[in-house]
Amino acid sequence: MKHELPVPRLLPVGTLRRLSAVLTLAALAGSGALATSPAGASTEAASGRHAACIKPAQRTTKWREGADTSEVSRAVRAKVDRAVHAVTGGASTRTSALPAHVRVPVMIHVIHGSRRGEHRINKHKARRMFRTLKAGFAGAQNPAMAPTGVNFKLKRITISRNERWFHAAPFSRADRQMKNRLHRGNAHTLNIYVNRPKSGGQLLLGYSLFPWQRRTHKTLDGVTISEVSLPGGKAVGYNLGDTVIHETGHWMGLLHTFEGGCSDGDGVFDTPAEASASYQCLEGRNTCPVVFDPVANAYVAVDDGPANVDPIHNFMDYSYDFCMNHFTPGQRERMIALFMVYRYGR
Repeated sequence: MKHELPVPRLLPVGTLRRLSAVLTLAALAGSGALATSPAGASTEAASGRHAACIKPAQRTTKWREGADTSEVSRAVRAKVDRAVHAVTGGASTRTSALPAHVRVPVMIHVIHGSRRGEHRINKHKARRMFRTLKAGFAGAQNPAMAPTGVNFKLKRITISRNERWFHAAPFSRADRQMKNRLHRGNAHTLNIYVNRPKSGGQLLLGYSLFPWQRRTHKTLDGVTISEVSLPGGKAVGYNLGDTVIHETGHWMGLLHTFEGGCSDGDGVFDTPAEASASYQCLEGRNTCPVVFDPVANAYVAVDDGPANVDPIHNFMDYSYDFCMNHFTPGQRERMIALFMVYRYGR
């Protein structure tokens, strides 16, 4: 659990962003990428746990907590897939029933601790984080990505000083108290909490709830982001700010690209199968040279062509921030569909 691979020295932030653009054009023949850090424990509310994604700030050999080997049980996934199908009308009429855009009001709640260095995030930096979120969903990090149609509108930024809230572990008493006190808006309002959460001594990058979990956890609904993942933060490799994009992807209903491995996938028709999370930025990585074909009821070989290599550039993988840069059209469809089912008008 504590074993870590060495982290290579990274280039300055500006250089990394420029490198990202080059990698995007050269590697888009491959796939996608993640935000600010690897994620960990995630399960559905029915299992007694609530996080869609809990991301440790350091890479370890085990990311998920508990005995369950999947983020979401097959029963829950089947229910969510049926909800998506009901809205989209299925493959023959894809997206025909979906709106082109959805509007998401955003509340940002910055938490300061009482010690030195625990109050570096001000409203200016909170707005910068919001701009990163907005740009990521609009396709600004990748000229080949079409906008998702998820339009965020910043409504308010609050700043609170509370030592317990600043270090609150996911779904601990302090975390619940913080969110019960600060949460604003309805189901389609995104509440973002910025603090420095830990769990079992492990510094986390962020965590989120899935949209279908809000029904039983209304005030816990939202996204929590560690300030170490914001631009200039201490999470080396994951400090360009993309964690907020990744976690908001979960809030909109997306799973990790590696969620179902080579057999089940992530429920999105245009994200290649991936056996395990990607770290760093390994071009041409292909962890699923064979995939399960339900028609043939057997595993079949898949070539290493651009359409089949691992989606290391997708925002819902675990690659370094400079490597992640897009959502796919299928992910866009799934986000809008689940927003309409679980959030719109609620």
